[in-house]
Amino acid sequence: MAKKGENMFKVKKPIFGSNYYPEAWDRSEVDKDLDLMVKLGLNCVRIAEFAWSTMEPADGEFDFSLFREVVDKCRDRGISVIMGTPTACPPRWLANKHPEIFAVGTDGVRQTIGCRRDICQNSEVYLQYCDRMVEAMAKEFGRKENVIGWQIDNEIEPERENLGAMGCVCDDCEKKFREYMKNRYDGDIDALNREWGTNIFSIKYGSFDDLSKPAPHVWAHPSYNKWWIKFQNDTQLDFIKRQRDIIAKYSDAPIGHDSMPIFSLDYDRLSRDMDIMQFNHYNDVSNFRDATFWYDIMRPAKNRPFWVTETSCCWNGSTEANGMRPKGFNNANVWLSVLLGAELVNYWLWRSHYGGHELMHGACVASCGRPFHVGAEIKELSDELAATSDIITRTKPVTSGIALHCSNSAFETFRFQRMAQGFDYCRDLEKYFYDPLADIQLRPDVITPSHPVDEYKVVFTPFMPDLSEADLINRMLDWTKNGGTWVVGPMSDNRNRSGAKFTDRALGSLEEIAGVRQEFYLPRGETYPIRFSCGAVGNSLSVFYEAYTVTDKAETLALFSDGEYIKGYSAITSTPCGKGKIVILGFVPDAETLGEFTKFLATEKGVRPVAVADKNIVTVIREGKGMRAFAAIETSHECGSVTVPFGGVNAFDGKAYAAGESVTLPPYGKLLVVENRRNK
Repeated sequence: MAKKGENMFKVKKPIFGSNYYPEAWDRSEVDKDLDLMVKLGLNCVRIAEFAWSTMEPADGEFDFSLFREVVDKCRDRGISVIMGTPTACPPRWLANKHPEIFAVGTDGVRQTIGCRRDICQNSEVYLQYCDRMVEAMAKEFGRKENVIGWQIDNEIEPERENLGAMGCVCDDCEKKFREYMKNRYDGDIDALNREWGTNIFSIKYGSFDDLSKPAPHVWAHPSYNKWWIKFQNDTQLDFIKRQRDIIAKYSDAPIGHDSMPIFSLDYDRLSRDMDIMQFNHYNDVSNFRDATFWYDIMRPAKNRPFWVTETSCCWNGSTEANGMRPKGFNNANVWLSVLLGAELVNYWLWRSHYGGHELMHGACVASCGRPFHVGAEIKELSDELAATSDIITRTKPVTSGIALHCSNSAFETFRFQRMAQGFDYCRDLEKYFYDPLADIQLRPDVITPSHPVDEYKVVFTPFMPDLSEADLINRMLDWTKNGGTWVVGPMSDNRNRSGAKFTDRALGSLEEIAGVRQEFYLPRGETYPIRFSCGAVGNSLSVFYEAYTVTDKAETLALFSDGEYIKGYSAITSTPCGKGKIVILGFVPDAETLGEFTKFLATEKGVRPVAVADKNIVTVIREGKGMRAFAAIETSHECGSVTVPFGGVNAFDGKAYAAGESVTLPPYGKLLVVENRRNK
């Protein structure tokens, strides 16, 4: 039997396929659909994730015949299968029998059948039906040789558009929330009151039974909001893991959950609970490069290739189409994910729905069964992936040596208290820190607080209010003492786990550790110039400012050189810490300032940019098993220049390049230069 996480069915990687809904069509269409997939070069389907009523048409009466037929016919054609559990869409017989399983929004309205993800993950009744369905599926398909993986449910997140920002607020959730909080505070309601600061506005709790579900039109306490949504997050993850544990009893194929490009689901815990990271994205021309931010989260999360379980081959849409992709985008979209660490890419969807909520979404094939305009591009892609399979499977992306912390807890803290008007954690972490580093070809791994940092030389931790998460402060100190450079701030270490401030100090630990004192902070206002101790100048962005003074333990690397109130205060400080150092960043630099400062810090640690390239070019070096390759891809639909760092042959066209040779890539053009190692 294969080890957990290995593909049992020997399909050529990278795996390239689509999501297929045979339950929507007459059974006679299956052979035609699968034959056309083979013709286009696809070798994977995801099936069943919305088909509960097909597999259990009546209570306790299972019928897997359709999907058994599809799985077997896929096997005969060399097509691998990802099985999706259908728990996002309960069947009508269950909805009629148990309407209480549906979620309740803050408006007090209970959802009904008709969409997806309408249910409450805390309904014990629903959980029992889910357990039965998932176990029956796992028994049926767990040992099928071409079932290479499992996807649990679909795009789970705590807050849902149809419910409101706080997720489900039913009576089951309220009851479980009280127990959850009681366990979190070891039954000590006074500890909760102290940590939250509930004497303000006279909302002090007398017992955990006083904790009620969110109500509409209430200006709620931000600590309460954060804990409620964390409870929703944890119980959603419990729901996912519950299914994972059932499936794992019957299948050795990797199990995951298809997450979306949002921080509302805790990727830290998800990565620990799952065998593989799965990711859905629908980036188009307007935000194509943004996908790299999420790939750089998914890849290090499990330190193994991830799966893109959904992306579009032509346009997005529900009942109206939008986001039309130009020619070449489809190719670049798939290759960008593969070059940055995906071993599987699936389109959503294979055949356009002929009715329903998403009948205008783009697909490989129209409702009538004819390939859309991208058919030739899909075939070209499949040929390229097959031709370069050996290179991709033998190598993996090499880290730049730089990491950037991200956190679901930080996301939720800022969600309920932005600290500065207009601040958006997800957008600003990418825009103000990730993008400037990517621009200079020092793209960081984006890692969660519990992730090991041993392989990195420089780590950035901005916008992280609570440094106690995953014992981050102590682990980073140990790493710094061993030679790392830790750049922390702004807006870091200024809150406890519940989002409240400290009463005896400005920062939780950093002032004492780094030998600095935060004299005050300023929200958005002017943009203040910066002067470095070496004489160089830089600029800030009007996001948040922290004014520091230093003790003999620290030195000032840069001052605010102008600005009412803040002129003359330290903007960047540096403190030796064993073999490394702690750098406190008291502002958000503009892209040029951050880029130059990062290159200075990186050079100190022997870290160099991957290549010399224009900002619209994404570059990566892949290594492994006696092979090294340099990859570059254009992401802005315009020409861009890149210098090849070592000599080799482009796997796509056989052209040889010398080290240091400059190449102009056309819009959405790409390179995969395999190093010539004959003399090595």
